[in-house]
Amino acid sequence: MAGNGRRMPQLGAGRKPAGLALLGWLDDARAPRLCRVAGPPGSGKSHLLAWLVRGCTTEDTPRGRRVHAVLPAAGATVRTAVWSLGHQLDLVAHAPGPLIEALAADGRPTVLCVPELDLAEDPAALVTELLDPLLRLPGVRLVIEAATDGPAAGAFTAVPAPAVLDLGEPQWTDGARFAAWATEQGGDPAAYPLPGPALGEPGETHGPPAPVPPPGTDLRALGEEALSALWTAVTAAAADPGPLAADPLLYALARPVPVTAAVERRDDALARAWRAAGPAVIEEPDPAVRAAVLRVRLLGGDTTAAAVLAQLPAPWAGRWARWERVDRDWPGPAVALTAGAGPYLSQVLVADPTGSVRTFDAATGRRLGAVVVPTPRPPRGLAVTAGGSVVLLDAWGRPELVVPAEPRPGLEPYGLMAALDAMASAAGDLSAVAAIGGLADSAPALGDAAGAVHWFEDGKVVSERLHHGPVTALAGTALGGGPLSDPEIPLLVSGGFDGAVRLWGPRSAPMPEPSDRRGCPVTAVAAGATAAGPVVAAAWSDGLVRVRDLGTGGVLDVRTGSEVWSLALAGTLLVLGMPDGLAAVDTRR
Repeated sequence: MAGNGRRMPQLGAGRKPAGLALLGWLDDARAPRLCRVAGPPGSGKSHLLAWLVRGCTTEDTPRGRRVHAVLPAAGATVRTAVWSLGHQLDLVAHAPGPLIEALAADGRPTVLCVPELDLAEDPAALVTELLDPLLRLPGVRLVIEAATDGPAAGAFTAVPAPAVLDLGEPQWTDGARFAAWATEQGGDPAAYPLPGPALGEPGETHGPPAPVPPPGTDLRALGEEALSALWTAVTAAAADPGPLAADPLLYALARPVPVTAAVERRDDALARAWRAAGPAVIEEPDPAVRAAVLRVRLLGGDTTAAAVLAQLPAPWAGRWARWERVDRDWPGPAVALTAGAGPYLSQVLVADPTGSVRTFDAATGRRLGAVVVPTPRPPRGLAVTAGGSVVLLDAWGRPELVVPAEPRPGLEPYGLMAALDAMASAAGDLSAVAAIGGLADSAPALGDAAGAVHWFEDGKVVSERLHHGPVTALAGTALGGGPLSDPEIPLLVSGGFDGAVRLWGPRSAPMPEPSDRRGCPVTAVAAGATAAGPVVAAAWSDGLVRVRDLGTGGVLDVRTGSEVWSLALAGTLLVLGMPDGLAAVDTRR
């Protein structure tokens, strides 16, 4: 019944009129941008919205009917709602303001579905602080489940006259089909138009909160469901969490929404780490991965709690971290970073928003020193050549070369500048830079705003347009050659605003298809080589980092709760540069 040659899922209980009404609301650009589904208990409100979600979130859904995000509101706080919507909309946000600003800047039509809004932790606050401000964006539409006299319905002000679909009213149910359905189910057709009572199901009831177990109970043995209920009980009773607050492992074992609600008003180290990790854990089903995220957020702060979380073996593990407001050696927002070469071997270099560059030991994160930059400017990229020359690409696309006091073997400074000048002349506005530390005589590669990557070799510039839109990130590594080929082969990895990650060996044609592609811009890439083959890491603007082992085919996804602005591979360690921290994770457990 979907039209456009496409069928929607079956909708029973004679509810075809209600389904057509919802689809008509989606199709009508002139309809109010808020549609409220209401009705008495047992009227099938959640069932109707679940049907809409099943039918309008598939790949073949017409653009005008697509539901872009679903927020099950039962138990949700404003904070968890922001995390969840951000995750589904390819954004990283910790508060309503940044989420709303990002959606306003994006400008694309966005349809949100919010079942069980009246069961949120504070329905009126969720509307006032998040949903109503979202509705003030012209491209946002909401379909919600909320009672006419409930706490949420009256809190909306952005759309003064919403569309209302009250399932207690008979026009939204086909009487003959309802009777046939009820008879087939062994129910009572006289309950028309309410499916729940027709089947003898009780209305919406909510029992007392789960009791807090006595002291000495092994809380880990309770399982996710019981622990989640316990966190909910703690919230409802405004009780002292006791052992729940002291054992970080239990944060990871329970579902994130009740945990967040229980610690909402606390300001201890564990609660702060949990809130920082929130965008990464809110939709993560694996407790071990949730533990890994929380653990990396505790590194550099609460090492005891971090050690407890290591009891759950995850696919990756944090090794060290420096977080804002936790570590005095936090280097500031990591706008750019790179693995060191030459005199900076086994180090990572980090550039902050002013263009200052600091050095850290890659294995431990220990602060080592700084690179003296004669004229610091806001950076766009950072690279280190085999000879130890540091190349900074500023925010206006101008490269600057910082030569070490004692250069190692490699392309000398005059040759480096000549190569950079030649590539800059062949390029558009420069947007990215990368050096291959294993190639002693190579110049850094450059990317530009037109989507091209440029390489200099044998006195000439080789260029390939790899992206639609700007190159947003660039990295390179040297691959060992065979007995009949060159001993060192360059491999460049580029990321683009188009969401694609491309591989190019500049001595041959680029790979015909991206090695990866997602629906949001690439913010950083890194490359390295192992005995099994090259390893590529890429970060996107929604905070996802994906490590792809091209030799084994292995893929590992990492999130920390922040957007990742820069990456570097140092052996098996992946160093992540973020606006609020610097962290290294071991990707080979």
